[in-house]
Amino acid sequence: MNHNISSYKKNYIYSLINYKKSFSSFHWNYNNNKKKNLFVYKNLKNFRSNGLSYGLDDQFYTKKEIWLFLNSLIKECGKEFIYKLLDKKNLGNARKFIKIKSKFITANELFHIKFAHDLQSKISLNNKSIICEIGPGYGSLVAKLKKIFHSKIILIDLPEANFINSYYLKSIFPNKNFFLSNDIKNNNITKKNIYENDIIILCPWEKIPNVKIDLFINTRSMMEMEYKMIGRYFDFIQNYLKIGGHFLCVNRYYKDTVGYPIEFIKYPYDNKWKVIISKSSWFQDHIHFLLTKRLRYPANDIDKEMIKIFSISEKLRKKDVFFWRRNLPNNVYKLYKRLKFFLKSIIE
Repeated sequence: MNHNISSYKKNYIYSLINYKKSFSSFHWNYNNNKKKNLFVYKNLKNFRSNGLSYGLDDQFYTKKEIWLFLNSLIKECGKEFIYKLLDKKNLGNARKFIKIKSKFITANELFHIKFAHDLQSKISLNNKSIICEIGPGYGSLVAKLKKIFHSKIILIDLPEANFINSYYLKSIFPNKNFFLSNDIKNNNITKKNIYENDIIILCPWEKIPNVKIDLFINTRSMMEMEYKMIGRYFDFIQNYLKIGGHFLCVNRYYKDTVGYPIEFIKYPYDNKWKVIISKSSWFQDHIHFLLTKRLRYPANDIDKEMIKIFSISEKLRKKDVFFWRRNLPNNVYKLYKRLKFFLKSIIE
């Protein structure tokens, strides 16, 4: 696969020049700053082994665990479904992988194949549908959905992630038409730009024209955003998703790497949602998998479900390995985390 080196460099520089830091939380400022010297083209070939994909990639699982995940997934959806979604190349040169026949398998791929299988069982999309993933990381999940549904793809993430996912997706789909941030003319993205391209990769501050989306996805990144940014994305989702469209949200019940606690039950769903699937995530019981369908009229489905999710979250909190999180009253712990973050920001 031949990549145009200058196109990656130009797009990344363009995005950095126009970077709106208010869209990046403390979590991502910290993580991206640790690897800021890695964002050069020569490092893309090994992005899964040189640290570039840190924070975007489940590479902490052992090979034994990967085999466990694979055998479990085979029982659920069969070898054929899994095999057709895997790649013959170890793109990014991940260190922890196994192989079946000529296909490479990492834990991250298996989680995304599981998500894809759950989606396929409940929704129907085609090549005229539009999937929008917010926070796609290096693009693993959406690549699998593209293979299944052949839909148009819109990705929204920070420049650092887009530097990687554009490389990854162009490697898998070399004959598809891509539209990146530096293709924007006169600070305006048109409907024509959307409809004439197959994969559109943008930053969160770049305004998408009023097109209706069939499926929105966020997996494991809202939990790393501040509430004000989560609110912005929910406004976007609830305005752009077509009636009858779906939203997949897979996030931790609780995470506090932005400096204060972010809780799943506080995500600002309005009352126009029907719950399709709601469960603890496969092999990750600290994460919730919620698939909802957009309704035309209000209902109380989501409110009832959030009560159930709160109950699951509380049971997990009481088993937390962190002493203060487990034993302090929840409100006291939240205050402690906010104070700790405030003092840390002053010292640094």
